[in-house]
Amino acid sequence: MDSQLASAISIFMEFLDALPQPVAIVDAAGNYVYYNEESAHIDDYQAAHALGHPVLQIYPQLNQHSSTLLQAAFKGKRYHNQYQLYYNPGGNPVHQVHTTLPLQNNDGDIIGAIEISRDLSVINHLHEQFIDLQQKLHGQQPPADDGIVTCEPDMQKLIHQAQRLAKTDVQVLIYGETGTGKELFARLLHTHSERARQPFLVLNCAAMPEPLFESALFGTVKGAFTGAEDRKGLLESAHGGTLFLDELNSMPMAVQGKLLRALQEQTFRRVGSSQECQVDVRIIAATNESPQTMLDKQRIRPDLLYRLNVGYLTIPPLRERKRDIPLLAQAFLEKNGKITGNRVKRISPAVLERLQRHRWPGNVRMLENIILRSLIFCENGDELDFILLEEDEQQLEPLAPSSTTTALPAPPAVDIEASASLEAQVAAYERTLLLHYLKRYPNLSEAARQCGLPRATLQYKMKKYGIRLAQQVIGG
Repeated sequence: MDSQLASAISIFMEFLDALPQPVAIVDAAGNYVYYNEESAHIDDYQAAHALGHPVLQIYPQLNQHSSTLLQAAFKGKRYHNQYQLYYNPGGNPVHQVHTTLPLQNNDGDIIGAIEISRDLSVINHLHEQFIDLQQKLHGQQPPADDGIVTCEPDMQKLIHQAQRLAKTDVQVLIYGETGTGKELFARLLHTHSERARQPFLVLNCAAMPEPLFESALFGTVKGAFTGAEDRKGLLESAHGGTLFLDELNSMPMAVQGKLLRALQEQTFRRVGSSQECQVDVRIIAATNESPQTMLDKQRIRPDLLYRLNVGYLTIPPLRERKRDIPLLAQAFLEKNGKITGNRVKRISPAVLERLQRHRWPGNVRMLENIILRSLIFCENGDELDFILLEEDEQQLEPLAPSSTTTALPAPPAVDIEASASLEAQVAAYERTLLLHYLKRYPNLSEAARQCGLPRATLQYKMKKYGIRLAQQVIGG
C-alpha cells in the first residue's frame, strides 16, 4: 500500500469507524484497504475477508467500467450522490446513493479512491410494496363518499367546482396549507370522473429520495443500471386512471421536464429504454405553496405549471372554517371512539369554544390529532370536557423570583388519617395544593404557570383527583 495512503487511513481510522454509513477505500490497484463495519453489514460480508482483496473478486457481477470505486481509482472520475443498485456477495440487492472520489498524493498522482454511501434498500423495498399494494387494491374498493365534512357555504361551493372539474378530465392543481385535505379533493376529482373504476395512485414527492424518483415514476428495464429489472412505474401503473402528485414543489427539476413531455406527448420511456410507452393518465397535483411562490423560488418549471394549472382549486385553512370545527371534531371523536370503547359520545361546549378560538396551524390533520390525544387521557364519563393543545405540551420555564411577586399564602392543613399509606397522604396533599392554586388563579393557563407545570399535566391531575371547574376555567 502507498505510504501516504496508509498514513491517511491511520490518521482518520477512528473517525471513519464512527461514521454510521458504509465507507470503503481501495488502493491504486483496486484492492480494499479500508472497509468499515457498516459496509460489512450491508454487504453481508466480513470486513477481514475483504481487506487486501480486489473489488471484482468480491463482486464478480461488476466490472472495471461499472464499478464506481475502480473508475475513481483508475480514471480519476468523481461521483456525487450517485444512485447504484448492485447485488452483494450474498446475492441480495443493495440500493445505495454514494459519493466516490479519487485520492491523490502530494504529487497529484492517484493512490486510491474512497466511497461513502447511504443505504436506500429499505426505502426502496417499502416503496415497491406500496406501489404493488395500490395496484392490487384499486379495483377492489367500492366507491366511497368524499369524506369532506363541512357546512361552510364557501367549502360547499368549492366541492361543487371540484365535481364539475371532475367531469372535464383536465389536469388539476390543488393549493392549500399542510393538513387542509388536498388528497380528499383529489379523490373527489377521481371518483366523480369517468376514470372512477380505474386506478387512483398517489406519489408523495416530498417523501421520495431524489435518486429513486425517476425509476419510481417511469419504471425501469432490465440492464438499465447494475441490478435493474423490468418494472412498471407509477405513471404506467395508473394507465386509464389518475395519478395524484402530492407536494409537487418537492419534485426534482430534471424529473419535472420528463413529466412535462409525458403530459404533452402522452408517451414516456422507462429508465434505460429507448422504446416509447403510450399512457393515458390524468394528473392531479397538490402543493402547499401558491403557484407564484413556487415560481419565485424556482421550485417548478413554468411550462409544467401552466400545463397542470388548467383546473385550479384553493383549499381554505381551518382557521377560515370556524363553523366546520364542531362538525369535524365530532366526526373525529366518532372515528376514534374505539380508544375509549365508544364511551365518549360528545364534546363539551367549553371545549368546542376553545377549539374554535385556536389558530390551527396544522389545519384539519392537526385537529384530528388533538381529538385523538385528548381521548387517550379521557378516563371517565361520556363527554370530552378537556382538550390537549400543542402549547399544553410545552414544558414551562420556572418563574424567576421577583421582588414584586406576591407570595402565595400557605395552603390549609390537610386532615389525613394516620393509617393512610404514604401514597395516599401525598395524593391528598397534592389535591389540596391544586385546589389552593386553582382558587387563587381561576385561569387554567396561569394556574399551570404558577404551579410550574405544563397545562396538560395540570389538566391530567385535575381529572385524576376529580377536580371540576367552571366553564370559563376549562376553556381558559
